[in-house]
Amino acid sequence: MAKSMASKKRSLPVDYTQLHSLSSVVLYDTSFKKSRGKLYDVERIIERRKTRYDHEYLIKWKGWPLQDCSWEPSENLTEALIRSYEKPFKPSEERLQEAAHNFSTAILSALKSSSVSPFYVHMHLDVWRFLSYKKGTASQHRGQVLYCKNDFVRFTTLPMYWWYYLDMHGEGKAVDFPLKIKPVLTWSPAHHYRKGGKLVQASQFPMEKLCITLIKRACDIDNLDEVQ
Repeated sequence: MAKSMASKKRSLPVDYTQLHSLSSVVLYDTSFKKSRGKLYDVERIIERRKTRYDHEYLIKWKGWPLQDCSWEPSENLTEALIRSYEKPFKPSEERLQEAAHNFSTAILSALKSSSVSPFYVHMHLDVWRFLSYKKGTASQHRGQVLYCKNDFVRFTTLPMYWWYYLDMHGEGKAVDFPLKIKPVLTWSPAHHYRKGGKLVQASQFPMEKLCITLIKRACDIDNLDEVQ
């Protein structure tokens, strides 16, 4: 799937000598004068994957739909752009609010559910990298990190009560920290559609989410002590 995503990248070839800034990349086909010099901004880096000798980065191009995201080798990106993957800039307040809504709603649903299975939260992975930068402790399970309550200090858009719920009697459930979280990148299901009487394979797009495992503990209005 990754190979097909890379090969289906927009038909305009990339002049990589023009990769001169953090936020934008010049893409143009020199054989078409009308396209010469047209700018296509890099909206964000979604994810990174290991190749045999290096890394590739999944790029979301500003103004292009998700199905046009493409894997780019590190040699095609500036050092500043690569550093922005390692240490992302602060996302917009709107994106942080959306992340907080998705995260807190999923935690509340998990606390009120009888299920103990891991659950998923939709969140842009660059937003999560910003929120979790230098936070948490590596878990014994590959790719998963353990987070205490104070590791969410950068997540200022979360409601102050995001980690517990109480009913009308002042009783409920709380997160028994740490939370175990793993960023996950999947792809939309493969499918086909009809075009001009022919069967055509539809483009797939990346789907970003967090896989969260939590343990619940009983709580009430009198024992909501500050947990770490």
